[in-house]
Amino acid sequence: MQVDYLLSTILNRLKIPDYSTVILYHTTGDHHLGYKKLIEKYKTYPNISFVERKEVWFDISFLKTFNSKKNFNFFLEKNLKNKKGDNFKGLLQNLLRKTKHDFVMFNTDDGVFYDDVILDNDVISVFKENPNTTSYRMYVGDNIDGFPNYIEKKSSYYQWDYYTDKNITHWSYPFSVDGTIYNTKYLLTVLEKVPYHNPITLEENMFRYALEHKLFRNGISPLKTKLVGTTLNRVSTDNSNPTINIDVDYLNQKFTEGYTLRLNLPEQITVVNIVPFEVIIEKEDETIVIYSIDDEGKKVQSSYGIEGTKKD
Repeated sequence: MQVDYLLSTILNRLKIPDYSTVILYHTTGDHHLGYKKLIEKYKTYPNISFVERKEVWFDISFLKTFNSKKNFNFFLEKNLKNKKGDNFKGLLQNLLRKTKHDFVMFNTDDGVFYDDVILDNDVISVFKENPNTTSYRMYVGDNIDGFPNYIEKKSSYYQWDYYTDKNITHWSYPFSVDGTIYNTKYLLTVLEKVPYHNPITLEENMFRYALEHKLFRNGISPLKTKLVGTTLNRVSTDNSNPTINIDVDYLNQKFTEGYTLRLNLPEQITVVNIVPFEVIIEKEDETIVIYSIDDEGKKVQSSYGIEGTKKD
């Protein structure tokens, strides 16, 4: 259901000509039924496709990462000796290798595009001048609390050096799997060197590698954010970010029954991750409010720092 909502916001808000959306997915339990319905729903959209991750005992894309004992041990733990190890790394890199598109952006299903996304000539020119070092991040802007004073305003975008600030904020975090555009060819060359096995370790290990080698130094963003993260639930045990814990199985069941999701968000977005005022599911004339913000939700929201990151 959340993937469906993300896709609906992509279709509504991305004003970019000739883009493609690929959903890399795997399922447990009855979630395959939700994806079956999702694939059926979007089968007439030529720019949307679904690719299922498959269990493999040896993803050969890890071979290029065998330059340290640490990386090799990661491969042993997460792939070779993991009964549920899959081909996420190889699948992702193969998609980037074959794509016709010059730029790539990752997203997770808790993201929502709430404003129009336009890549104007000024932004494109920055990528042309510095294709390997530039990234365009859509969830930061001057509307976010904690906006740094070292950010430089250009004509239609902000620009900064990710390594100016020694503290970790979204303006000093050089790699993200949420709403950030990279040069496809260069990103692929970096991904091939880094071990990862799912979106969580993709971000974590790429962030550490980028930090170590001072990659993606040139950050740019829109003046106001276009994307916000929602804290409905956590489907991975690899992170501990606080959420309002809406049952993913319940959402999946309701989606298979024909319901769709709607989130009521504040008019003014001032944080990167947000607790919605209301979480609603709808089917024809039926509307069910399954969550309204309460004291626990306010506690979850306050557990994030001013830049939208989890407080230590």
